[in-house]
Amino acid sequence: MTVEEEIRCERECTRLSSDFAFAVDRGHFDDFIALFAPDGALERRGEVLRGPQALRGFLEAMPKNRTMRHICTNIRVDMTGPGTARGTSSTLMMHVMADPGTPLPMKAGIPLCAEYEDDYVLTPAGWKFKYRNTIIVFQP
Repeated sequence: MTVEEEIRCERECTRLSSDFAFAVDRGHFDDFIALFAPDGALERRGEVLRGPQALRGFLEAMPKNRTMRHICTNIRVDMTGPGTARGTSSTLMMHVMADPGTPLPMKAGIPLCAEYEDDYVLTPAGWKFKYRNTIIVFQP
């Protein structure tokens, strides 16, 4: 692995974490699904959602009157081989149940703290999530 490959991997996989938060918070379903390899999976609370249909079903089941924000930090990515990498990140998640168009600022409850454990794979379309596991660290 060259230094350039490692830098590209770290940059693109770090961007996946930011794009994940942005897409789920804004309800951009297609953008969210595109972050995963075709057979990619998201695990949350012991349930594994594998492939585009399962991911879309998860997104469509979210309440339509929920405003949510993920704040991601401490992102670490390490290549494990040609075309593979592992990473972790920490996230604060806040949400409030409110009708769309509710004036800002909204009063949110205590944030939830989670960690993501990620496996990445290099695809023809760039780096993607192969597996993303959500681990709740602190729950209000």
